Amino acid sequence: MNRVNELGPSADTVVHIDFFDFFRWVLGTVVTIYATVVSAQFLYGWWIYFSGEGRYLSLARRYIMLQGLRLRIRTFGGDVLICVLLTAVWVLLLRAHQMVAKIDPDNHGDGRDRITTR
Repeated sequence: MNRVNELGPSADTVVHIDFFDFFRWVLGTVVTIYATVVSAQFLYGWWIYFSGEGRYLSLARRYIMLQGLRLRIRTFGGDVLICVLLTAVWVLLLRAHQMVAKIDPDNHGDGRDRITTR
């Protein structure tokens, strides 16, 4: 009789599940959906509020529209630059994570093997 079958499944049939990656992707999905729903509800509430009739609501709508037209790049350009730079850092970290994920976690060699990222 085959000794491997007596001990259980072979190493080729064992599924490697990384629970940290699973938790991270589930958490990211849930948080993204939650943030999207809350933001949509917030914007819809203000849309309904400002679509009402009345002298003061009309004045508030015109004021908000005027303030939106008066925005200048110089006023909030630094904040936009910070957001762009943070997005670039996030993309670099994501790429680094993908490169690290390609490393075989089950490779227990003596360290003489080269790790390639192909």
